[in-house]
Amino acid sequence: MKLLYVTDVFCPWCYGFIPVMRRLVREHPSLPIRVLGGNLMDQPQRLSEMLEEHPTIPAFFERLEQTTGQSTARFRELLAAVPGDPSRDWPMHSAAMNLPLAALRRLAPGHELAQMEAFEESFYAGAQNVMDPRFWNEVAARWNIAPAALQAALRQEDVRLAAARDAREAEDIMGEFCLYPTLYLERGTQRTLLARGYVPYETVNGALETALAGASRQETIPEGAACGLDGHCDVNAEPGATFRG
Repeated sequence: MKLLYVTDVFCPWCYGFIPVMRRLVREHPSLPIRVLGGNLMDQPQRLSEMLEEHPTIPAFFERLEQTTGQSTARFRELLAAVPGDPSRDWPMHSAAMNLPLAALRRLAPGHELAQMEAFEESFYAGAQNVMDPRFWNEVAARWNIAPAALQAALRQEDVRLAAARDAREAEDIMGEFCLYPTLYLERGTQRTLLARGYVPYETVNGALETALAGASRQETIPEGAACGLDGHCDVNAEPGATFRG
């Protein structure tokens, strides 16, 4: 058995979900975790374009902070600065981020959740340009990976193939409803949905304990906070539902 976590570097609710995932992993150390990067930003986009498309997004990030306890102050400051400072108009593209994640996983296996969280926190808590390859070197240094080793891994064909394969698998697993974050318990070819969208630790852990006990469904359906940048998502499968892959 293992946990399967489908997340995205640029997913704000995934950033909000970090404390939940850390506690879940800490309190269930016998469960390994597999992390797949999604495709929330399926096309390259800049912060200025996001602001134009979602003019109320600063209020959304205030709500996210109130809901999750994760600070968004620096990111809101960044959004306020972007119109007058094009040099801080950071790019966003989910597919491009799967490559450094695949390289880090190859060079420092067993840390894929922490590696994903490093990018999510740096973007939303630190307001950093996480698509800058110079920043990738800073992240790699946390696992004592030299810049030359990271650059070599980024050029390897099998690492590039792994990054593309991860993205395809994430899309195949979630199907038509690509909602982030999504968490499953995997038992062989069987997957039990534990969370879709942001839900608090007690709810996720309850779903996990039920799944570990062998139950295939839960009696109650917890309400998960939104997955999208506009603050809304439709939940089309309840936690506790079981799927076969």
